[in-house]
Amino acid sequence: SALLNTQHSPVANMLLPGSTLLLAPLLAPPPARHAPPAMGGYTGLPRMPVKAWPLTRRWNPTLEYRENIATLWRDLETLYAVEGSTSIAGGGVVRLDASRSVKGDKTGLSRGLNRAVDLRAELVYEMARREPSLLNPAVSNRFVFAESKRLLALKLGSEEEAIEVMRHDPSILQAGDAIEGLGVAQIRGRAFAARLRRAGPPVLAAALLAAAAAAYLGPEGVAFMMIADW
Repeated sequence: SALLNTQHSPVANMLLPGSTLLLAPLLAPPPARHAPPAMGGYTGLPRMPVKAWPLTRRWNPTLEYRENIATLWRDLETLYAVEGSTSIAGGGVVRLDASRSVKGDKTGLSRGLNRAVDLRAELVYEMARREPSLLNPAVSNRFVFAESKRLLALKLGSEEEAIEVMRHDPSILQAGDAIEGLGVAQIRGRAFAARLRRAGPPVLAAALLAAAAAAYLGPEGVAFMMIADW
């Protein structure tokens, strides 16, 4: 700067000794501006809601951010949506997250995410609350998740039917290739059993009684019991 050159600037010659040091911060170029690091989003680390981290306490006692756990969460958000769609039922039109859109031979499905985070995050939170091990990298694998959904959609006939089973029985995403050996009735029966367990002992007892009636009395016996109970 010319003001700092005492040999060529008459203004600088008039300054008191040491005054140039006071002016230096004003004359120095502004510091370079950098965007703050972001956790998640299109280019950062995968996001996971703060309220979901306590679900990982058994294998993550400090509840610190771990990318492998957040990656499982991110993939669950993908898998619990109809992949490749630009909207979720009840959520209206939303923006497609093309940053994670990958077409692979293994899944046969687009891995694009919908940015209706509020709806999807609540659903995934409920699934993880019921089955916390979905977020445990020691027993869960994102590629097994994807293969499980692919096989469910193949056997049940649609992605929507697969998601319906996944909603009732989230642990089925950990089954992977084992789903290959299950029939449609077994898959739906497993989901139905999970619903009964959540409903509580009275409903479970009624279901067991109905199953026993079906085995010994046939469909007519079940119908008679239902009418009598009503």
